[in-house]
Amino acid sequence: TQTGLPDLVGIDGDHKVFTLRYGDVNAAVSLVPLEEFGASPLEQRMAELNWIAPRVLVHERIIEEIMAAHPVMPMRFCTIFISRDRIDGLLQTHHEKILYFFSGIADKEEWGVKGYINGGQVEDALKRLSPKVQAIKTKLQEASPGKAYLLRKKRDLAIKDGLTGMVLQIAEEVFQRLLAHAIKGVRNKALQVEDGEEKREMILNAAFLVRKSDLRIFHERAKETEEKYRSRGFNLNLTGPWPPYNFCPVFGDEIS
Repeated sequence: TQTGLPDLVGIDGDHKVFTLRYGDVNAAVSLVPLEEFGASPLEQRMAELNWIAPRVLVHERIIEEIMAAHPVMPMRFCTIFISRDRIDGLLQTHHEKILYFFSGIADKEEWGVKGYINGGQVEDALKRLSPKVQAIKTKLQEASPGKAYLLRKKRDLAIKDGLTGMVLQIAEEVFQRLLAHAIKGVRNKALQVEDGEEKREMILNAAFLVRKSDLRIFHERAKETEEKYRSRGFNLNLTGPWPPYNFCPVFGDEIS
């Protein structure tokens, strides 16, 4: 909502970023060539990782540099407008929604929280702590071969069900404990993690909007929560502050 951008070059690597003003809101934009960013060529290039990856990084860097000086509402990568009238139309149609968004993020930051767990350690903890698994283990010591086979199947199912329940319980408690010190929180889809023989699994992929005055206690609570479940192979990764991607309003067909 202020002017005075840093000196930035847009995602095409050529045209500079500049602002278009509508009332008390400024849109930070840059020109792009249609032969590269038009609908048809862009559709093809979005499948080319070597083309898209460096431009995504430029897009993120621009948003973060603007955020260092001004509140920002980030648009998704490669939001293309065919004319200035389209931008003016969006700013006019959603002016109140945009102002409400900026008032909502004042003095707040978005922080990402990813929670990981070591499947092997969780399974070991479950075998020690689950009364159901322990009861089956006791019966196995005196069972006949045929009975033992069925009990092992029952034990394996109990372990599988217990793992699912324990992971869900940990993820829910972590989310709720952190949400208590945030304005808002969202849970995104957990990502696949390749970590060799560690069996490390992402069980929480969340974002929180946190008051700057609450950041210290937010980080302390995250550390306390990680310590609580560390014996089960749990650890947290906090990143931020980020532009408030996860808390932006959703626009409709005006973007094109």
